[in-house]
Amino acid sequence: MKTFLISVLTILLLVILCLPHPRSKQSKIAGIMDMGEEEVEASYAGERARYEFDMLKDPITGLIPQNIHEKELLFAKGLPVREATGIQFRMDALNNYIAAGPNNVGGRTRALAYDLRYDGSTNKVIISGSVSGGIMRSTDGGANWTRVSPENDIHNVTAVVQDPRPGFQDIWYAGGGEPIGNSTGIIALTQYLGWGIWKSVNNGASWTKLSLTNFTDIPGNGASGTALELFDHPFDFVHKLSVNPVNGDLYIAAHRRLIRSKDGGASFQAVFGGTTGATPENGQMDVAITNAGRIFLAVNGGFQDVGLRGVWVSNSGDLATYSHIAGGQTLNVDSIPGWRGNAYDFLSGTTYNSRRILLSLAPSNQNVAYVLYENGLLSDNGQSEGDLFRLDINGNTFSWTNRSANMPDFPGGNFAGVDPYSVQEGYDMCITIKPTDPNFVILGGTNLYRSTDGFASTSNSSWIGGYRQDDITTQNPAIYPNSHPDMHNFAFNPSNVNEGLSADDGGLHKTTNIAAASVTWSVVNNYQTLQYYYVAIDPTRGKNNFAGGAQDNGTTVRDQTGLFGTPVADSNNHRILSGGGDGNSVGFSNITGSTQYIYYGIQNGRLRRTPFPTLNSSTEIRPANLTSSTDPPTESDFGEFVTNFKLDPDNTEDLYYVNFNRLFRTTKASTVSTNSGWTELTGVAQAINAANATGGRNIRIRAMAFSRGLYNSNHCMYIGTTPDLDATTNVRQGKIFRIDDPRNFPATGTPVDITPAGLAGNVQNIAVNPNNDNEIIAVVSNYGAVGIWWTNNAKTASPTWKNAEGNLTLPSIRSCMIVVKKDAGNNPVTEYYVGTSVGLYSAVNIEAGLLSGTPPTWQREGDNILNFAVVQSLAYRSLDNVMVVGTHGNGMYYTNLGTANFTGDVGTGFDPVNNDTGFITKVFPTITTDHVYYQVGNIATIKKMTIQVHNSGGQMMISRESAYTNGDIDLSRFSKGVYYLMLNTNDGRHRYVQKLIKR
Repeated sequence: MKTFLISVLTILLLVILCLPHPRSKQSKIAGIMDMGEEEVEASYAGERARYEFDMLKDPITGLIPQNIHEKELLFAKGLPVREATGIQFRMDALNNYIAAGPNNVGGRTRALAYDLRYDGSTNKVIISGSVSGGIMRSTDGGANWTRVSPENDIHNVTAVVQDPRPGFQDIWYAGGGEPIGNSTGIIALTQYLGWGIWKSVNNGASWTKLSLTNFTDIPGNGASGTALELFDHPFDFVHKLSVNPVNGDLYIAAHRRLIRSKDGGASFQAVFGGTTGATPENGQMDVAITNAGRIFLAVNGGFQDVGLRGVWVSNSGDLATYSHIAGGQTLNVDSIPGWRGNAYDFLSGTTYNSRRILLSLAPSNQNVAYVLYENGLLSDNGQSEGDLFRLDINGNTFSWTNRSANMPDFPGGNFAGVDPYSVQEGYDMCITIKPTDPNFVILGGTNLYRSTDGFASTSNSSWIGGYRQDDITTQNPAIYPNSHPDMHNFAFNPSNVNEGLSADDGGLHKTTNIAAASVTWSVVNNYQTLQYYYVAIDPTRGKNNFAGGAQDNGTTVRDQTGLFGTPVADSNNHRILSGGGDGNSVGFSNITGSTQYIYYGIQNGRLRRTPFPTLNSSTEIRPANLTSSTDPPTESDFGEFVTNFKLDPDNTEDLYYVNFNRLFRTTKASTVSTNSGWTELTGVAQAINAANATGGRNIRIRAMAFSRGLYNSNHCMYIGTTPDLDATTNVRQGKIFRIDDPRNFPATGTPVDITPAGLAGNVQNIAVNPNNDNEIIAVVSNYGAVGIWWTNNAKTASPTWKNAEGNLTLPSIRSCMIVVKKDAGNNPVTEYYVGTSVGLYSAVNIEAGLLSGTPPTWQREGDNILNFAVVQSLAYRSLDNVMVVGTHGNGMYYTNLGTANFTGDVGTGFDPVNNDTGFITKVFPTITTDHVYYQVGNIATIKKMTIQVHNSGGQMMISRESAYTNGDIDLSRFSKGVYYLMLNTNDGRHRYVQKLIKR
C-alpha cells in the first residue's frame, strides 16, 4: 500500500510540474509587480514543489524516504544538547538565542478560535494554528503569544476546536495538513502533512498526540497507515474539527472521511467517506453541528466518488445515516438548480480538479446556514470564483436560495486574482456568520468582504480587507491598511461581537468594529510565525539590522538604524519591502559615504535594489536575456522559484546572480541596471552543464560563498549545484566548483571542479572559514545522502574532503556557517554550525579529529527556544560574531557568539590597530561598582564607533553605536565579576579592549 501511494504521489508531482496551471501567470503578474505578488501563491505551486522536492529527494531513489520525519525527530531527541554544565559543557558560555521577529507580521494562519468563555478581563484566551509554526496561545487577548505545540512533534496546524459543553470547555482538539497551496508543496516538504489529532485538557496550555492506530475505517476498506512522511491516513489532512454540543462527540472532516470519536479521542471510526482512489487535493470536507446535535457535512466537488459530492445531513451521525440534500453528479441540474460545484476536468486519468466547499451555521438561528464552494470559474475572465447558497431549514424541509449573482464584484475593477471574488483554486476561502445576526456574513478570498443581508443584494456588501478597493482600477492595488491578502479564517470575540480577528497569509489582524462604515484593522503583534527562505545581516559592526525573504510575505527588514540614520533600540517590528510575493535571497551592502542598499529577490528570478534605511524606492536590476523558467517564455519568470543571488559579504559592490546554470557578475552593484553592468561567466555554465550551457534548467547553482575580508587577487568563490543524474552510477550527483579571483575571472574561464568523490545530492549551502579560505564546509540537503563535507585545502587542485556528518546522519542539512572566536581564556576557537530540518547544531574545533579519523560530535543549539524548528538559513558577521538564524515557520532569531577573532589572515583584509592611544586615550576606573568612562583621541577620520561589553564567557551584554566622543558605560545592573570593554571604529581599523572588574 505504501509503495503504491509513493508511486501515485510521484506521478502526481510530475503531472503538476508538466501541465500548465489553469491560472494565467503572465496576465496576473503584469499588473502586480509592486504590491500584489502575494496573489501568485496558487499559480506557483508547481515551481515551489519542484524546488522543495529536489531539495529533499533521495539521490538514488528520487523519492522522499518513507517515515523520514518521524525517524529524524526521534533521532534528534537522542542527540546531545549543548549545556552550560555537565558532559556537553564546552568551556564557554551557551549561546543565547534572541527572538528577532517579525512581531508585526506573522506567517500563514488557518486555525483560529476564541475561548468561548472569553470576557476580555478574567479570560482572554485565544488559540490559533500556524501552517508551519504550530499551535499558538495567547492569554492576554492577543497582545503576546506562546507556541504550545509539543516540542517533539510537527508544527503544522490548520484546524482547532473547543468542546462547547459547560464544564468541558477546557478540552480542545487540533489537527493539521494543507493540500491546497502549502508553501512546502503537496509532496515536496512532506513533514508539513498533518499527522494526527492533538488534545488539550487544560484550556490549550499543553497538548498531547492522540493515537493514530485505534481507527476503524469504512467497511470494505483496510485500516490506514500511520507513516508521518507518507500521505496514507485521513488525518494527514484535517480540514475541519467540530464537537457535538449535546454529547461531546468529536467529528473530524479528514481526508475523504468524516471520522467520529465518541470517547474523547481514545478511538475513532469513519462514519462517512469514499472508497475509490486517494489523492492529496480531492478529499476536502467541512462539517458543522447544530446546538441540537444535527450534523451537516459538505463534500467537495472534486471527490472521486462522484455520488458523494455536495451537502449531507444526519440526525445521529452514525454510519449510513446521511441524507443527500444538495449537489450531485450533473452540473446545473443537480437537486439544487444552479449548483455548479462539481469538477469535470482532470489532473490526470480520473483525478478531478478540486472544488473546495465550506459551510457555516448561523449561531443565533440554527435553521439558517450558508454554503460556499469553488465553482471553477476565473476572476481573470471577470467571473466570481465562488458560489454562495443560503439554506433555510424547517425540520426535514431544506430550502435553498442561490445568492451567487451577488458575490463581490465591484464597479471599475476587473483585476485577475483580486476582483471579482477570487479564491485561487480554493487556497483562500472562509465564511463566518455573526453570532447575533444570521444575515451578517463575513466572506473571505483574496480579500475580505462583509454583507449585512446575507448577499441577498449587492447594495449591502462592503470590501473590508486584503487589497484596497479604491486601487483596483489602477491594476496595481495597494494593501488595505494594516490588513493582508489571502483570507483563511475569521473569528468573532464572544464578549463583543463587533470585534474580531482575521487569519490570513500575514498572520492575524484585529478589528474593534466589524460593522463600521469603514473597517479599520491593527496588526496582531508578537506572533512570530514567518517562514524564511534566506536571511541576511548588516555587515556594519554593531548594527543588528537583519533582513529575510519570507514565504508569502516578501522581504522583511529588522531596522535598528532608524529611518533617518539615528540609532534606535533593537526592534522586532520589521519593515516590509515592496514587491510582495515570496521573498527569496537578500543582502545588505556596506555603507559607502552615507549610502547603503538592500538587495532582495522575488520568486522566479526578480532582483531589486533599494536604499537603506529609507526603503523609499526600488529598482529592478536582474540581467537581461535570461533563460525563462516557463515554456513558452514569459516576461516575468526567470530562474528557480527561490531566486538565487549573492553579495560578497565584505565587498558588496560584487554581486553574483544565478539563472539556473548561468552565473552573472557585476562589480558595480550600487549602479548596475537590467541592461547595463552585467557580465555573464559563460565558462561557468559550460562547466556545470556543457550539454545546454545557455538554456539548461535541469542543473542549477544553489550555493555560493566567498573568502572574507577586503578583496585582493587571492580571493576565491565557491559554488555548489543541484545534481545531474549520472548515467553510470544512476546517482544524482551535485558539484562543487572554485572560482579563483572571481572579480577578475575571465568570462570564458573554467572554474576548478573540486567535488568530493562520492558526493550525491543537492549542494544547498557552503561556508568559508573567515580566517582561512582553504577551510570550507558544504552541506547537502537531500535525505539519503552524506549531508556535511569538510576540507582544509580547498584552494588546491584536488582538495582532500572528509565526511563530517559524525553523529548527525539522518536530517536534511539546509545551511551552514564557520565561526571564529576566542574563549574565556583568550584561546582561538573555531565553531561550526549547521541548520537542519530538526533544529540547529554545532561542533567545535573539528579539524584535528577529522584529520585523525575521529568524526565530530554535533550538539543541538537553542534547546527549548529553537527546539526542532526547520533552520533554513544562517547569516554571520565576523567582525563582532553576531549570527542570524532564519527558520521556516518560527521567524528569525539572533545570537552573540562571543569574542570575535576575525584576523584577516587570509591576506585579504587588514589587521586592526589594537589599543591605540590615538584612538582611545583612557578608560577609567577599571575596578568599579557602577560607571566606567572613556576618553577618545584625536583621529579626525573616525566618525562613529561601536561600544560592546562582554562577560567573562564571551556573551555580549551591551552593544551600541556612538559618535566618536567621550562617554560612559553603566555596569550597575550587572552582577559582580569580570567584563571586557571593546571599542571599535566602524571601519574596523581601530580596536581598544580593556578588562573591567565589577564589584
